[in-house]
Amino acid sequence: MLRLTENGAPLVRQTLVDTVYETLLEAILSGKIASGTNLNEVSLARELGVSRTPVHEALSWLAADELIELSGSRARVRTMSAQEVADLYDVRQLLECTAVERAASRIDETALRRLRAETQELARTKDDPDWPARAIEFDIRFHDVVAEASGNARLRAEIKRYRLLVRAFCRITSGRVKHLQNSFQEHISILRALEKRDAKGANKAMAAHIQRRVKVVLAEVFHEQTNAEGMPLTAVAGREAAGIAPGKFK
Repeated sequence: MLRLTENGAPLVRQTLVDTVYETLLEAILSGKIASGTNLNEVSLARELGVSRTPVHEALSWLAADELIELSGSRARVRTMSAQEVADLYDVRQLLECTAVERAASRIDETALRRLRAETQELARTKDDPDWPARAIEFDIRFHDVVAEASGNARLRAEIKRYRLLVRAFCRITSGRVKHLQNSFQEHISILRALEKRDAKGANKAMAAHIQRRVKVVLAEVFHEQTNAEGMPLTAVAGREAAGIAPGKFK
């Protein structure tokens, strides 16, 4: 039987639908549930230790995210292309660059001091065996603090949604400590701009951070090369063949 949870343990509530959705999302994006797999509500409910209702709702969310195809009572996992993953990161960049630019003038000094203290502690303990896990936790907190400081609750919610959509890819590539170390240094660059209240600098640093992360994902997961803006070169070639001007894809 496919094991979607650790040790077969029943899921706990976030709400329950959220938990089921996140569990299935990560299983799909990490490849634990392979592309083309047919999903059965009854089997999934049994595996996850929940009723069919939260599974049914979670599947509808996954269909809205275009990760599965629904046909009546049947569900099938879609195959995500490199371009679709790049598109997810592109939207994430648009959202998070807006958030960090707004945050530059809004984030309070207490939040900045806490982020700075965390970066100093991580830098001091970079050789500790638990550093990768703590770096990942810091990454999650850092981006949420920035999103909250934007002062726009809807923007923060959308950022959380898109970060959730790419989280599995982040976990796949974070197995290499060098990627976490590079990402950590990129966070420090963003933080420096925020401390200077430099909105444009923070925007630029956030854009560079996300573009570097998508390059890693596309290279390691899809074996795709990208241009300077994180766009797959196969897509660039397709645009050029279609007579579309090169540049940032929309």
